[in-house]
Amino acid sequence: MLKFKWFGHSMWEISTASVSIIVDPFTDIGYPMPKNLVANIVISSHEHYDHNNFKLITPPFQKISQIGAYQLKDIKVKLIEASHGRLESKNLGDTYLCLIHIDGVSILHCGDLGVVPNDSILSEIGVVDVLLVPVGGKYTIDAGMAKEVIELLSPKIIFPMHYKLKCSKIDIIDTIEPFKALFPSMEKIESDFFCVDNKMLESGEVRIITMNYE
Repeated sequence: MLKFKWFGHSMWEISTASVSIIVDPFTDIGYPMPKNLVANIVISSHEHYDHNNFKLITPPFQKISQIGAYQLKDIKVKLIEASHGRLESKNLGDTYLCLIHIDGVSILHCGDLGVVPNDSILSEIGVVDVLLVPVGGKYTIDAGMAKEVIELLSPKIIFPMHYKLKCSKIDIIDTIEPFKALFPSMEKIESDFFCVDNKMLESGEVRIITMNYE
């Protein structure tokens, strides 16, 4: 069983009974700052301050922040280069798609993906069971583009992220509402974590889930 814990923004902990992976640890952007965090692997999708605060996690851990393929015991991680997109006339550079294989489950954390992936990137990604996708627009893809990504990858579980909440200091991005309008069956879980097991994935049911960040 995999546990997905959301800290807010794009920061997640993906864990089993024996291993913990933290992706995109943030600095102070309005969300409560976690304390005493430990993990086996810490991944940053790119070098922007709201995604690469490795100091938030107590060492030792395996740091992953460069394009390439990595393995720790039975866990495989691959960082795939993608575009962060543009904000008005400014090129935001690149981001990495974080592809994680753990306990037979394929997880894709899209970082600050700014454009819908092309066929070459989709081929490199392959099958995705669980998708963590930005939906807030401006710095990333928006709700409509996120819908395209979901349709292209056909994951079973989708967690939207990187959208505006009242506490966030990053206030030019959209709330969850435009995405919710496209997916009225989206579930809201009154918790900061959600557990995924093989039975859930094998059922064929597609679930789109939001949760609390604390």
